[in-house]
Amino acid sequence: MPKVSILIPSYNSAHFLPTSIESALSGTYQDFEIIVIDDGSSDDTKDLVQSFIDEYPHKIRYIWQENMGLARARNTGIRQSQGEYLALLDADDKWLPCRLEEGVKILDADHSIGLVHGNITYIDIDDKEMGTPKRDIPFLNGFIFENIFLRKADIACPTAIFRRSCCEDVGGFDINLSRLGCEDRDLWLRIAQKYRVIYIDKILSYYRLTPQSMSRNLKKMMEARLYVIDKYCPQDDQRKYNLRHKALAKVFRDMGDEFLLKEDYIGARQEYIKAIGYDPFSFWPWVNWIKTILRGSVWSQ
Repeated sequence: MPKVSILIPSYNSAHFLPTSIESALSGTYQDFEIIVIDDGSSDDTKDLVQSFIDEYPHKIRYIWQENMGLARARNTGIRQSQGEYLALLDADDKWLPCRLEEGVKILDADHSIGLVHGNITYIDIDDKEMGTPKRDIPFLNGFIFENIFLRKADIACPTAIFRRSCCEDVGGFDINLSRLGCEDRDLWLRIAQKYRVIYIDKILSYYRLTPQSMSRNLKKMMEARLYVIDKYCPQDDQRKYNLRHKALAKVFRDMGDEFLLKEDYIGARQEYIKAIGYDPFSFWPWVNWIKTILRGSVWSQ
């Protein structure tokens, strides 16, 4: 049985899928299986994957399902997988050669660790590099539930490798988030509640930004983020009052930042006021609210 199961959900991504599969096949660590979950694609995904299966019959499997969204596709892959460790690779992303080797080495060395992750470099549809996010390393290691919840820590999907036993313990991806987003962050939260998380301070994967990227659909992302907050910090749980309000403040601050970038100063101001209402001692919503006043005044002249 393979040590690692690589899960590649794909929906009409045949254009990028060969690059994704090839990046996994060319890695320095080879004890793995690749499971491509075709989420009801209407392109030539099936034929494309079959060409890889013909060449690597013992490495790659293909599963088709009706279109049900990302969370359900990943759960299908988990159910069909055999590996002790699970690694995520979306059809439009690609790995660096060391990606699996680095993660497996850490998981093998310490069974108290549930998940390992690293950094990414953004690329566009033409593989042009678009920058690498800066990471605040102290927030990325240990039992980091609160850091993930308040978005002080970000775990990039194409760098995450985690134990199958963690999924058996905390459950798989939440299907209520399947068409919204945040399904990965929700799973990381449940793992981080019970298991240590370790960050590798290296670029392990390329993360592709496309016009269709889910993270660019602000309405859906807002709905998903509010769902996750309600899930872990219900409004009627007074013990989690402060954590809930800090999380809500972060949501509205981020929305304000989006409006500010678009020079929608009225919309940004409204979001910052919401953020300040939930966390009046947070510094940046006040600073950015002042920016909307100053820039809005200049713009209106």
